[in-house]
Amino acid sequence: MMNQLKRTSISNGIVSCATLIKVLTLRCFKRHGFEITPEQFILLDTLLENEGEENLYQRQLGVILGKDRANVARLIAILEKKGLVEKNSDSNGRQINRINVTKKGREIRNKIYPVISEIRKSYLDEIDFDELRKCLDTLNKIKNNISINTKLKI
Repeated sequence: MMNQLKRTSISNGIVSCATLIKVLTLRCFKRHGFEITPEQFILLDTLLENEGEENLYQRQLGVILGKDRANVARLIAILEKKGLVEKNSDSNGRQINRINVTKKGREIRNKIYPVISEIRKSYLDEIDFDELRKCLDTLNKIKNNISINTKLKI
């Protein structure tokens, strides 16, 4: 019984924190008049964070972001329409697209990044490095268990 209560509390806590972070970030984006959503920012940021290796394919983005193909395609289409990313066909002529960030996309990301950093700092304040590391390790284990037990690739 106690074990079930802890599991429910942990699940509720994770969902609650995710919801609060989303609301906080949305409000901040609105207040600053940013032209993209936090979800779109995460995709843009992920592209730029992984840029040094090789430009990412749509499918790889889905795996990194934990989103299905349709969701990733929708986000990319929105960012492409805004001129923040562009799709380029794979050099092998296959139906695979590489996603590249445009100059405008880079500028938007660089404008938003300091604000995101401040938001993150505000909710991670007073939490030391070891606590954050343990939390991240635990969240990764939970994510892995979900992936294994449900066959979802995240």
